[in-house]
Amino acid sequence: MLGAFSGEFPVLGVNDIARRSGLAKSVTSRIISELVAVDFLERADNGVRVGIRLFELGELVQRSKELRRLALAAMADLRQATGTTVQLSVLKGTDQVYVEILRGHDAEMAIRSRVGGRVPAYATAGGKAVLAHSAEAVVDMAIPETFELLGPGTVPDEPSLRRQLDLVRNNGYAHEIEESNPGVECVACPILRGDGTPIAAISVSGPAGQANILQYAPAVRITTLGLNRRIRANPAFNSL
Repeated sequence: MLGAFSGEFPVLGVNDIARRSGLAKSVTSRIISELVAVDFLERADNGVRVGIRLFELGELVQRSKELRRLALAAMADLRQATGTTVQLSVLKGTDQVYVEILRGHDAEMAIRSRVGGRVPAYATAGGKAVLAHSAEAVVDMAIPETFELLGPGTVPDEPSLRRQLDLVRNNGYAHEIEESNPGVECVACPILRGDGTPIAAISVSGPAGQANILQYAPAVRITTLGLNRRIRANPAFNSL
């Protein structure tokens, strides 16, 4: 239905939308009412038009693209320096979502992450790097009733997770061994706004037990500190 709108046809009636979407008029009318109620559409003189909520979502997409653009060069440098897989991820609800991934020498390593993929935030170094700097309400929402074991090292319960988040705040980085994926080790640091709230995380991953991934924590930290300065100078990220 939303695809029925265009620059040429910014306002459409029920009949127009039903014809363009291939839906029955009664179904179209009901869905329009539901979309108006949540601001995806809004009433106009001769029908309905795209609502403010879609514009807000469009702004979020644009800022995600800008975040990826700003981070990509720094991620490439980090991959070259470490030879590892480098990931950019953001917290969405209870999950850490991967925005960009640059595969390293370990490209054949079995790993869950893929661009657009989601992993529970409590089970990832990137997720914990973000949660450690998030509001208490955000942390509470990310804590499940039952902790799913994604790997042999997955944090098992809330007290253990909160102890890990304290360590992240003290150390400046998050470290996980076989938590998000069997056989994978990862270290991550947060990208922060000027007020200290998190936007995203940069992480590096490698085979657990085959490389000392923790040695790369300073390099990841330096990378995120550089991104922090660039992002703080960009007003588009003030409400990301």
